[in-house]
Amino acid sequence: MPFSRRELFNNAGFGLLLLPALVRSPRTILRHLLFDPTGPLVPPKPIPHNPFTRNGQSLVAIVYGKDPRHMLQRAIELLGGIDRLGLRGKRVLLKPNVLNDRPPPSTTNPQVVAAMAEMVKASGAAEVVVADGSGIIRLPTSANLTSTGIRAAAEAAGARVLALEDEPWVRLEPPEAKALTQFYFSQPVYDAEILINIPVIKTHRFAEFSCSLKNLVGAVHPRYRPSVTFWSGDWHERIAELNLAVHPTLTVADGTTTMIEGGPTSGTAAQTDLLLCSGDRVAIDLVAIALLRSFGTWPKLQGRRIGDQRQVKRAAALGLGVGSGRDIEVVSEAVDPAPPAFIRLVEHIRQELLSA
Repeated sequence: MPFSRRELFNNAGFGLLLLPALVRSPRTILRHLLFDPTGPLVPPKPIPHNPFTRNGQSLVAIVYGKDPRHMLQRAIELLGGIDRLGLRGKRVLLKPNVLNDRPPPSTTNPQVVAAMAEMVKASGAAEVVVADGSGIIRLPTSANLTSTGIRAAAEAAGARVLALEDEPWVRLEPPEAKALTQFYFSQPVYDAEILINIPVIKTHRFAEFSCSLKNLVGAVHPRYRPSVTFWSGDWHERIAELNLAVHPTLTVADGTTTMIEGGPTSGTAAQTDLLLCSGDRVAIDLVAIALLRSFGTWPKLQGRRIGDQRQVKRAAALGLGVGSGRDIEVVSEAVDPAPPAFIRLVEHIRQELLSA
């Protein structure tokens, strides 16, 4: 039977990714690229109540500082406190961005991961797991967890560390999905009682930007990631729809160093010394886009309202977070002496949200 035009483009995109993988990856990674896993069909998790709201608006905390532990503590206090997560006795999974073996902002700052793991542990969690799956041609994740320092930081904080391609999978068929109607998703991430997303803030050559929504791609089986079907034209919608699988109760976006041009593996970095925290993944992505736009260096995010970015637009339509920037309240603080640019940045973000 002949391929349709769409199938031809999809397979062309897959082939482009597969060629470097053939050269660089071991046989087990080739298996992940070529064959579906086995796994039970499970329902999408129900969307939980956002514990961090005020007067009907989703809170997003922006904190400036030099010490990630101090910054994280203050950011969560600004949201209302860690107790709102109900961590005691729960199995908690932290999902950083371990795209490859490079330092931030290609990957999440290990100090941010350690600070979150320590806080969760101190709040009485029964188990803390740090887990991710690297980019397809950057596998295996296990080596990247070690090279980036995330493994050592997480284990020192009392967390167990997983490379997701080595773990079981579950299959999802979300009824609301149109672009990604079936996919395999990491079982440890699906089974976690509390999911905390810890992306890094960066620009992205194909997805335009990467933050909370995009970070869950690392929990999707390699064959079902948007990059494999790049030529289908619905990359952004696929990113949003895979977020129907699970729902972070908290997102901690690492802006200690931010990639403001290029990405996701390499690009122009800026020392921004920021953490963003929220219980609403769409709200934090809108703030991240506004932050990236403030530099004026990445044309893919310029020339339109931040709410028109296709990832966040589709996610909002699916009910995964706020529908408008006017539904967000930004709370901010500097825990160390901040440059005047920090005050200007926060005001810029607030103005962007009003027109989102």
